[in-house]
Amino acid sequence: MAAVLSPQNPTIKLIRSLSEKKFRQETGLFVAEGWEMLERARKAGWVPQHLVSTEPISPWGETRPILVTEKVMEGLSGQNNPHSVIATFGQRYVGEVTPSGVWVALEDMRDPGNLGTIIRTADAVAASGVILVGQSCDPYSGDCVRATTGSIFGVPLVRMETAAFIGLCKLWSGDVVGTHLKGTEDFRRNYKSPTLLVMGSERRGLSEELAAACKTLVRIPMPGGAESLNVATATALMLYEAVKP
Repeated sequence: MAAVLSPQNPTIKLIRSLSEKKFRQETGLFVAEGWEMLERARKAGWVPQHLVSTEPISPWGETRPILVTEKVMEGLSGQNNPHSVIATFGQRYVGEVTPSGVWVALEDMRDPGNLGTIIRTADAVAASGVILVGQSCDPYSGDCVRATTGSIFGVPLVRMETAAFIGLCKLWSGDVVGTHLKGTEDFRRNYKSPTLLVMGSERRGLSEELAAACKTLVRIPMPGGAESLNVATATALMLYEAVKP
């Protein structure tokens, strides 16, 4: 198999275009890099649309790999030290929220690194899924996908408008718990299943609208001098507390 030498190859141009949100939305595809990431995808039953490598590799299902030079791979990769393999996959969103286990809802999440870290943590505790409420950053951006270290393939994602999410809160049979400065309970408590954890945005925290939709508001104690916690850190604390035996 001869290696593709030109960055003008149609498939190479398509993959490169996925660094922009516009083209991810148009194609419904996203990029994942490196064998560790792709092995997680394989174990979760995902099959790539495109598979590109600097070394000869076997086909993945019906997807035949494209051999490229290291120079072409450098143009595809979003990293300073490119991996030897890169693939595209179809984006997946779950159509509805099944009220079981622990779900975490994120309001107006804007930082892809924080979002990716939260998805990774949700995967670590076997959470049921992540709900993106309102105006969230793209979970399939390169920065977010890398931050998940492969958990993007293992955690169900749901997008919801604020009004629809408030409706979900009203019907939720278990705990709906939000973190808020007005919280009267410590976050270290017993959580009733199914549990819905509601976290605010990085800049302003949980909005009054969503705070009012929660059944309980809790606080994470900060006896030191910091005014707030990073949202990914706060979410990790909440998730591990919610799933404890």
